[in-house]
Amino acid sequence: MATDSAVATRSGALGALGRAWRALAWYAKGLTGESKYAAYVAHERAAHPDRAPLTEREFWRCVYRDQEANPGSRCC
Repeated sequence: MATDSAVATRSGALGALGRAWRALAWYAKGLTGESKYAAYVAHERAAHPDRAPLTEREFWRCVYRDQEANPGSRCC
């Protein structure tokens, strides 16, 4: 039978593992740009509730079209 301290230790380790996983997922979403689309949708729903936001595909087309039109400072 597990003691209270063993259960608490196991629970603490699982909590730390969960936090690490969520942090890794947050980082990966930032790298892939998924968080950028989510931020756009949240803004559209808050600022313009009367219109439907672009689909993810349409959103990325607009982003890439804007990058091509206004390259700014980038290496290539």
